[in-house]
Amino acid sequence: MQKNMKNMWSAAAASLVAVTSLVNADVDSAQMRNLENRVNALEQRRGASGMINPPGRPQVRDGADLFIFGDLILWNTHQNGMPVAVVNDDTSINLSDSTVKTIHSDWDFGFRVGVGYNLPHDGWDLSLSWIRLYTDGHRRIHAHDDDFIFPSRIHPNDPIGGANTCQKTRSTWHVRFNQLDLDLGREFFVSKWLTLRPHFGLRSDWIRQKWETNYRNFANTPFPNKVEAEYKDEWWGIGLQGGLDTQWGLGAGWSLFGNVATAIVYGFHDIDYEDEDTPAGQQTDSHGKFADVDQTYRISHPILDLMMGLRYDHMFYNDRFHLGLQLGWEHHVYFSQNQFPVFTDDVADGILVSNQGDLTFQGWTLAVRFDF
Repeated sequence: MQKNMKNMWSAAAASLVAVTSLVNADVDSAQMRNLENRVNALEQRRGASGMINPPGRPQVRDGADLFIFGDLILWNTHQNGMPVAVVNDDTSINLSDSTVKTIHSDWDFGFRVGVGYNLPHDGWDLSLSWIRLYTDGHRRIHAHDDDFIFPSRIHPNDPIGGANTCQKTRSTWHVRFNQLDLDLGREFFVSKWLTLRPHFGLRSDWIRQKWETNYRNFANTPFPNKVEAEYKDEWWGIGLQGGLDTQWGLGAGWSLFGNVATAIVYGFHDIDYEDEDTPAGQQTDSHGKFADVDQTYRISHPILDLMMGLRYDHMFYNDRFHLGLQLGWEHHVYFSQNQFPVFTDDVADGILVSNQGDLTFQGWTLAVRFDF
């Protein structure tokens, strides 16, 4: 009896091993077939170049694999945290019916130029571009009737303008912006009408700001008199950038495009604040400096770039050359770029706040690209 039981268990174990082997064999066979199907599918997706995702960049015949591009930009510049004055329209010296007046920025022309090389490896491309924009902003305020102008940029302990109202204000803001981008990317087809171009690289920024505001004819002080507040910020930074460019084909050479990129730039702020007084009855060049404050430090700033528009591409001279034209709208946000100090206490002179806002550029871009 015991011997028969042992034989039964042995037979059952042998059967289980056989079944497991068959199942494993079927699983291995299914996995192999699945792998073969995936490879076949990838092979079917290969383009004429022999790549799984064929390059989507312009392909010229027998060329130098170089391209150049130039953009005409018309951008408007804004930076929050820049109040010039608070104007009250009531007969009483308070803020019962008041409005904050800020800088009005101009629309100004600039440019973006660059050069690139189509690398022989896997359809990659390498480019270097330079953006330059010099722009300005202005604001003039005159008190009418019973208006009162409360200065926003004067140190509260200034002997003329502190805790006092004036009748005239003039403010000018200058921005000098330069940016270099070294970019490595690969544009490739993901469908017949859609290409993607992931990219990354290095970015360097030079942003110089100068903001001058003068306030004239203060109350309770014989005219003429003046207080001038001046800010300077020279910023330079370098860091990493990356993003994704998309092109949505419409046919006959036309397409829509939409690009997004981000960067983190580590750099150096050199900030100066001056508060100068011209006493009552003195000439405009006779003044005393109430405050001259310097501040330098290093910090990282994040940047966001967005762009979309319409593009036209044309190959000519037996595909030896390519011409691309595009018109788009761009947004660029330089977070926490406004580091102008604001002094807030008329007793403790050194109390201040900074990090007042973001610098933004937005506007139209007309671009031309030539591949040869």
